[in-house]
Amino acid sequence: MRETSPLRVGPYETLARLGSGGMGEVFLATPGPYEPDALVAVKAIRADVAGDAPFRDRFRREISVARSVDSPYVAHVVAGDADAGQPWLATEYVAGPNLAEAVRRHGPLPVASVAALGAGVARALAAVHAAGALHRDLKPANVLLGAAGPKLIDFGVARALGATTMTSTGLLVGTPGFMSPEHVAGGRHVVAASDVFCLGSVLAYAASGADPFGDGPVAAVLYRVARAEAELGGVPEPLRDVVASCLRPDPAQRPEPAELAALLAALRDGGDGDGDGDGDGDGDGDDQAADGGGGSLWPAAVLAAIAEVRRDVEQVCASGRPLLPLPARPAAAPAHPPTQVPTWTPAPAAASAQSSEVHGLPTMSSAPPPSARRGLGRRGAVAVIAAVAVAGAAVGALLALRGGGSGAGADGEGAGSAGATGSRTPGADGPSLSRAQFAARAGVDASGTADRSGLVPQYEEQRPKGWQPWRATFGHTPLKCAADTEAVVCLLTNGTYEARDAADGHRLWTSDGRSAEDRGTNGEAYLGPTGAFFMPGDDQDPVVRGGMTVIAYKGRLQVRESRSGDVRWTVGAPAGKKVTGALLTDDHLIVSSEGKPGGPDGPLGATVQAFPREGRGGDPVWTYDLATETLAKAEQGSYTAALAHDGVVYADSEDGVIALDEKKGDRVGGVYDDGQCRTLMAEPASGQLLCSQVIGDTGEFDDPTADPQTRVTRLDPRTLAVEGKFGFKAPPIGSDGHPGLDVVVSAVTPDAALAYDTTGGRLLVADPKNGRVTREERLSVVDYVIERPVSSGALVIGDRALTADNTTLRTVPLTKSGEVRGVKVPGAPGNRRPEPPQDTGTVLADLPKPPTVLPLGGIATIVYDQGTVVSVELPS
Repeated sequence: MRETSPLRVGPYETLARLGSGGMGEVFLATPGPYEPDALVAVKAIRADVAGDAPFRDRFRREISVARSVDSPYVAHVVAGDADAGQPWLATEYVAGPNLAEAVRRHGPLPVASVAALGAGVARALAAVHAAGALHRDLKPANVLLGAAGPKLIDFGVARALGATTMTSTGLLVGTPGFMSPEHVAGGRHVVAASDVFCLGSVLAYAASGADPFGDGPVAAVLYRVARAEAELGGVPEPLRDVVASCLRPDPAQRPEPAELAALLAALRDGGDGDGDGDGDGDGDGDDQAADGGGGSLWPAAVLAAIAEVRRDVEQVCASGRPLLPLPARPAAAPAHPPTQVPTWTPAPAAASAQSSEVHGLPTMSSAPPPSARRGLGRRGAVAVIAAVAVAGAAVGALLALRGGGSGAGADGEGAGSAGATGSRTPGADGPSLSRAQFAARAGVDASGTADRSGLVPQYEEQRPKGWQPWRATFGHTPLKCAADTEAVVCLLTNGTYEARDAADGHRLWTSDGRSAEDRGTNGEAYLGPTGAFFMPGDDQDPVVRGGMTVIAYKGRLQVRESRSGDVRWTVGAPAGKKVTGALLTDDHLIVSSEGKPGGPDGPLGATVQAFPREGRGGDPVWTYDLATETLAKAEQGSYTAALAHDGVVYADSEDGVIALDEKKGDRVGGVYDDGQCRTLMAEPASGQLLCSQVIGDTGEFDDPTADPQTRVTRLDPRTLAVEGKFGFKAPPIGSDGHPGLDVVVSAVTPDAALAYDTTGGRLLVADPKNGRVTREERLSVVDYVIERPVSSGALVIGDRALTADNTTLRTVPLTKSGEVRGVKVPGAPGNRRPEPPQDTGTVLADLPKPPTVLPLGGIATIVYDQGTVVSVELPS
C-alpha cells in the first residue's frame, strides 16, 4: 500500500496494492473476514477519470458486460458501482502469477501445459463472445495461472458487440505485440476472430518464451502484425499448426474458439499430463484436465509460484491488518526535500507467521516480459518509438522517430523575438542579459531549443566567438548532435562521441566507452531484421547547453566542459536500472532511468531524478516513480522526463503525461492520459504544453477531428487540462492496401505549425488554430526501398521555416505567398547511393538520413549523414 492508497473502496477494506493502469489502481481487498477465499481484486478508478461522464457510461457497460460472462475460465465479477464517488469493480482474486510473469521467471511452458492453457482460454473467449462482447486486449499479463487452471481477466477495453468503440480517441486499444491486424487497421475492424488471433500470439509466447512478432520500435512490431508475419520457429512442432491457424491474416479463416478448444484439448490428451514436458502423460482425457483445469498441468516451478502466492495471502490474512507503506529511507546528512514516492526498499526478511511484510503479491496488470537481448554478440539497446497508430514499412522513419530532442538548453525560454537576429532580451518582458548570460542559455539540437517548440530565436550574443565559415568531417557517421557557443557534439553510430569547435570546426575531444566486444568488426548501430535497434557502446543523446555537455560513458552520465571535455562530475541510475534520458536546465540535471532487462523481475519500473546542476553526483534532490510494474518491450524507453520548461518537468508515466515541480518533484497538476504523446512541446507565447500523437481510424463517434491524423492537443501547462486541438490529416492508404508513414510535427508557433509528410515528401505549413494547411513545399527525396525525404525537420527562424537537404539550405515563408530562398551549401556532400539493406538488418551508417541543422547566433551548422559538417551564415 502507499500513503495515498484508500483504506476502503466501496464496501471493501483494502489490504494490499496489486498494481495500476491507465484508469486507476487494483487492490487486494476483503468484504469483512480476513480469509483467503473471501478476498477480491478491486479496481478503483482515479478521480480525474471518474469526473468524465462519458467514462462512467463506458465503465457501466464494462461492468454489465463482465457480469454477463459465465465461465470457469473467466475471473467472475463480484460487484461494481459506476455511480459511486470513486467508481469501482470487484472480481474474484486468483492467487497465482500471470502468464507473463511465469514465462519470464521460469521459461516456456511444456507442450501439454500450453495446450491446456489454450483450451481453457479458448473456452473463456467462447463465453465472452456468447455474451455479445469482445475482450480486445488478450495478452500474457491478462491470463492468470491459478491452482484450478487459467483465468482470463481485465475487461478494461472490452466492447459490447454493436456498440461504439470504448475508447473515445481513436487510438489503438491493446498491446502492440499481442494485437491483431484488425487492431492495427482501426477499432471498428476488430471482430471476434481478432481475439482468436491474439490468443494465437499468447500461445506462441507461452510455448517459445518470445513475442511472435519480434521486438523493437512499435511501428516495426505493428507493421509485422498488420501482415501477420509471425515467427513461429521456437514453437514446438505439435503446437505450431494450431497456433498458425489462429494467426491467419484473414479473420474468416481462423478457427472458432470452441473449435480451437477442442483441437487443443485433443493435443493435450496426446501430450504430457504431468507438466514436465517429457510426453509420458496419462491421457485420461477428462474435460477438466483437457480444458486447462487442475494444478498438475503446470510445471513444478509454476506450481511452487502459485503456492508461494497462496502463502503470502494467508500471511496477510493471519496478520489481521493491511500491508502498510514501505518505510522511508533514513535521511542522509545533507538535507533534501522529501521524495514524492519512496524509492528505497528494505532487504526482505525471512517470511514468518508473525510477519506482515509481504512483497511478492502478483499484479493483475503486469506487462508482458522482454526476451533476451540479441544482436551479433554486441551489447544492444532497444530504442522504442512513441505509439504509432498505423505502421509503415520505412526503416528510415523508424530512425527518424528515435527519441525526441537531446535535451539541449534554451536560448531563452519564452522567447518573444521573431526576427532573424532577434532581440537582445530572451523574454518579451524580461530583463536584458549580458553576453555571458546569453551564452549560458545557448543550446540547440534537431528539435530546436529546450522548449521543443521548434522556434529558435537568433541572438548575435550567441554567435561563437571568432566564428568564420568552416567545413570538417567527423571521425564516424553522426547519429544525434547538439551544439552551444563552444562546441558541436555528436553521438556517432559506433557508440562514441566527438566534439568540434563551434567557431572553426577543429576537433576538441572524443569519448569512447565501448568494450572490446563493441570495438569488433560489427561495432555499428543497426536495425535488426525484427526492427529492433542495436547500439554498441553508449547510446545517450548528447545534451549541450551553456558550456556544459552531458554524455554517457560506460552506462553512467558524465557532465563535461563543452570546450575542454573535462569531466565535472558523473551520476548513474538507481540500483537495478539503466539511464534512459537526460535534460539540463538552469538549476538541475534531470535523469530518467528504467529497470534493466536482465534482472530476475525483468525491466522493473522507471524513475526520474533531479540533481543539482553544479553538483558532484551525490544524492538526488528528489526522485519520482514513473512506473512501478515490469515494462513490456513496447514500453521500454517510454517512461521518461520529456521536457523541462518554466520550472516544470513534464514526464511520460504509466498513468499518462504528468507535471512535476522542478525544485521539489511534487505533482503540480492532473494527468493527461488520452493516448500516448509522440512529442511534447512548450509553445513560447501561450505557455501551453503541446502533445502530438497519432490518431487511428475509428470513425465511430461524434468527433470532428476523429479522422486518421497526427493531432496536436493544447494543454494547460500546470493542470494539463485540454484547451484546444488541431491536426494534420494522415496520408491516404497506399496501393498495397497499407497506410503510409505518419505526418511528423516539427514546430508550432503562434503564427504557424510545421510538419513534414514523409509519405508525400512535402513540408506542410498550417494555421496553428485549426490545422488548415496554407502552404506545401516539396522536399528532397531518395529511393531506398521506398522514396523517403532527406530534408531536415523544419524549424522556425523569425518569420520563415528553415530546412536543409544534402545540397541546399532553404527558408520558406510562413505565409501563403512569398518566395522560397535557397542557398547552396559550400562543401555539402550531395545525395549518395546507399547500400541496400540486408536480410540480417540495416547498418545505420548505410542508411540515407536527413541532415541535422543547428541554428545558433545567426549561423547554421549542418551535420550530414556521412560525417561532413559545414557551418555557414543563415540566409538573411
